[in-house]
Amino acid sequence: MARRFVLTDFLYAHRGLWTGRATPENTMAAFNAAAQLGLGMEFDIRPASDGEPVVFHDDTLERMAGHPDRIEDLAVSALREVVIAGEHGLPGFSDLLASWPQELPLLTEMKIDGRTDPAAFGRRTGDILSAYPGLAAAMSFSEAAVRALPSDLMRGQLIPPSHSIGAVEFGEILQRALSDGIDYAAINIADVADIRKRVPEDYPVVCWTVRSLDEVRAAVHENVAIIFEHLDPALVSAYAMP
Repeated sequence: MARRFVLTDFLYAHRGLWTGRATPENTMAAFNAAAQLGLGMEFDIRPASDGEPVVFHDDTLERMAGHPDRIEDLAVSALREVVIAGEHGLPGFSDLLASWPQELPLLTEMKIDGRTDPAAFGRRTGDILSAYPGLAAAMSFSEAAVRALPSDLMRGQLIPPSHSIGAVEFGEILQRALSDGIDYAAINIADVADIRKRVPEDYPVVCWTVRSLDEVRAAVHENVAIIFEHLDPALVSAYAMP
């Protein structure tokens, strides 16, 4: 079973440590760049046509590879032939787990859309992470996917920003996570200022996506772990890590 960890002991590179075309998001190049600096990492998985997870954010290949195919319509074998930014492949979930340093944590976001069955994908993700000996957690905006994960795996509930779903719905999702024993909440940086009024003092929280030093300071002030991008990792570490 993937091992648990303390969220605030690490910083997390959003979709790997990516810099654009030279090192695109959610590619092995971005993952290796994060690992070389001792960072944790957040990344996205979604199912190929056979249900096996691949590492990719969008539902289609349009933005990253220039053609409109949906990930869920293609087999893993076809997705392995996809080229991103001229030279980077599309990793399978197993590829990442096989190469990632087991002492650095992974925050695995399950993307649920299209024809994806939330519970089935949660179970499949849980099966894979149950065989992984490193530090890892899984999370999703889908409550059904999160609750389909094994209870001994570190589970997180992603919550959309309150400015998009409203404060009431935000609070309801958060309270269900607390009541159901979900291990941590993952919130937008815009909701950081109020989060400690809503949860027990020691309840773990991680925020996304931090892109300024002011946002780093706000997260640190509330003892919230940081998923960041487009910031110097050394600078974020100087502000955020003890």
